[in-house]
Amino acid sequence: MNRTIGHKLHGKGPQKVIVLHDWFGDTATNYDPMLEFLDGDAFTFAFVDLRGYGLSKNIPGECTLEEGTSDVLALVKFLGWTNFDIISHSMSALVAQYLTIQTLQPDSDCHVRRVVAITPVPACGAHAPDEVISFLEDAALNNEISARQIIQFMTGYQQPSEFVDKKVTKWYETSNPEARAAYLKMFSQVDFSQQADGGLTPFLIIVGANDAEGYREPVMQQTFMKWYPNAQLTILQGCGHYPMQEQPLKLANVVQDYLKKA
Repeated sequence: MNRTIGHKLHGKGPQKVIVLHDWFGDTATNYDPMLEFLDGDAFTFAFVDLRGYGLSKNIPGECTLEEGTSDVLALVKFLGWTNFDIISHSMSALVAQYLTIQTLQPDSDCHVRRVVAITPVPACGAHAPDEVISFLEDAALNNEISARQIIQFMTGYQQPSEFVDKKVTKWYETSNPEARAAYLKMFSQVDFSQQADGGLTPFLIIVGANDAEGYREPVMQQTFMKWYPNAQLTILQGCGHYPMQEQPLKLANVVQDYLKKA
């Protein structure tokens, strides 16, 4: 049996869904608060950890966009899925968007039906000044003070210190610093927006009202909503960059209502 990327299945329903995580946590850290609200009769969810994170923490790799996409496609083949939806979060929305491009190639044997992109990074990447990238890299390499500041900023300073501390602790526990630094390079330097422009895969873009400015509605209107004619956007009040932890029931309802619309 070929080695597959780390993953956990949840539910036994006919509709297949790949679930991907963000830079600040593996799928268990992020999505466990949502599990009790997921419809396991309607869906089978595959919670997938990219290399260097969670169940894939000890799988070495380059931690690039192409590698992540290839790993997901290999897992889909291993699971025997031909049609599937994707739930992505922040940086992993890049993998989801790239997958929609790859699965439209003539030699592809699978198809992405719909994508849910939660507080996503657009296909143009999340470019930032050098000093900001250095600050983020410092956090990735175990500067807890910097990491806490990032979480506070990404949640609009609305979450208590216990929430912030737990996220930072779990980030360091469930991922390795080399992977964190590599994925930072990925999402801050990538740009495949010309390939993405005009893509017909349906997207649901979910924005947290308290998120950082770079992830709010105006940015999504100039990127996702401009590139993807079958995209729709919704804004969740009362949360920032991590609605699966800040508003798990609300997010579960919004996501599943969308995915159940055949």
